[in-house]
Amino acid sequence: MSATVSGPIEARPPAPATSAPPYAESAAVPIYIQLAALFRRRIDSGAWAVGERTPTLEALMAESGASRSTVRQAMGVLEGEGLLARHRGRGTFVLHRPERGLSHELETDWLSVVAAHEGVTTEILRLEPAARPPLPSHAGGHLAPAYQYMQRRHRRDGVLYLLGSAWLDARIWARLSEAAIRDLPIIRVLNDMPGVFIGRAEQTMVVTAADFEIARLLEVPLNAPVVVVDRSIFDETGTLLMESRGRYRADYVKLTVTLK
Repeated sequence: MSATVSGPIEARPPAPATSAPPYAESAAVPIYIQLAALFRRRIDSGAWAVGERTPTLEALMAESGASRSTVRQAMGVLEGEGLLARHRGRGTFVLHRPERGLSHELETDWLSVVAAHEGVTTEILRLEPAARPPLPSHAGGHLAPAYQYMQRRHRRDGVLYLLGSAWLDARIWARLSEAAIRDLPIIRVLNDMPGVFIGRAEQTMVVTAADFEIARLLEVPLNAPVVVVDRSIFDETGTLLMESRGRYRADYVKLTVTLK
């Protein structure tokens, strides 16, 4: 497969993982949302155990520097999610950990990546010629003349677990059937397409927090943890065939690595 070379690709630095939410009044995300995310993680990690009483409002106010009404509002968010229950005169107790349900195994080898999303249903959100070429997340290689952009949501057994964005070499896109575009993982399409040879594939994973847009599209709380997986796939000539970014619900992801 021939490719037009348009110069070396500069690597995009990975997005930094977020730490505990800030509590400054000037923060873009409301303080009570940041606190709710922090408290949710404590329940999920077991720091606030199921059946036990949470720290008092006064203790949480002292720790966070937030007002009583702000802390109470944050606890109310988790109460609305069914994680906490308030009992007059007794305090607030942990009822449940965040619902995990099914899990998705993040792949660490090519064949597993190809087969990763079999049996899922997809929903196309955007489908259009890319206004500009992708900014690759991994260095080394060359851009194709043009790309097609696609954004899809993926569900397994009705659970929305992945928001995926992909930039695909337009010459490959032109060979795809409507069914492939609608239903198949693009990596599987690349793997099976005659005349296309994968020369190199790299992926990087980071954990970050859902912003307003991602929270809406992935149907998770604002500032909830999200696993971001960036992939760059090159052919044997070094042409970038596909750049993709997958945003996974962190409570749905499992990563297993065999130590050697």
